[in-house]
Amino acid sequence: MTAILQPRLGSDRGAIEVRMLGSLQVSRADGSLVEVHEWRTGKTADLLRILAMHAGDPVATHSLMAALWPNSDRPHAQASLRTAASQLRHVLGEGVVQRSLAGLRVTGIWVDLLALRALLSDARGAMRAGDLVAVQTIAREADLLYRGELRAHDDAADWVVTERRALAATYQTLQCDAAEAAIALGNAAEGVDFAGRATTLDPFCERASRTLMHGYAATGNVSRALREYERCRALLAEELGVDPSLQTREVHLYLLRCG
Repeated sequence: MTAILQPRLGSDRGAIEVRMLGSLQVSRADGSLVEVHEWRTGKTADLLRILAMHAGDPVATHSLMAALWPNSDRPHAQASLRTAASQLRHVLGEGVVQRSLAGLRVTGIWVDLLALRALLSDARGAMRAGDLVAVQTIAREADLLYRGELRAHDDAADWVVTERRALAATYQTLQCDAAEAAIALGNAAEGVDFAGRATTLDPFCERASRTLMHGYAATGNVSRALREYERCRALLAEELGVDPSLQTREVHLYLLRCG
């Protein structure tokens, strides 16, 4: 695997680095990258993903078996879990995966998903406090971490689908918050950039579309803002059979007056 890992944000030097956003990328404490074939099975990689998501807290073995081997009987699921945990220890080191009465947990790792969760929490606090500069700064840091959606070997499994949707929604909210903050602070070009990412994450999001329209208008590109309205209107009509909200239509009327 030849991949360039992005700088860590607040990670501990010497920790194993697990990047779960986008394709799975894992580097050992010595900096060497784990090759895909070293996991042996996709279930082993998914076991690491689940354990890493829980920030070092133990995950009950019955929960792991239900998530990873839902169609296996208990003896086979237990055997599969033991094999996968053993392979993780082989790849990452004996002390990384620990077992207790409460279940399995991982220690000594830095996880991009957890770092992103912390940034999203900080951004919500900054937005509530009205600290628009901080919102923008946090959003830029989050962009370095968000290489793509949370994926898994079994990409349709309930555990990853639920987490992926929740994370994507919160991340998109940050993009919208950052876009509005940038425009309010007079940095319309950056606002357009943030809002554009938000509409890419969810093309149906009217808040993102409205913010993008405001951003284009603030840069003097009213015609581009009007095209964004038409994109939003057509998508809602064709896919959902609805019209844009009153808020969105009011932005459109404002743009027509500006033009």
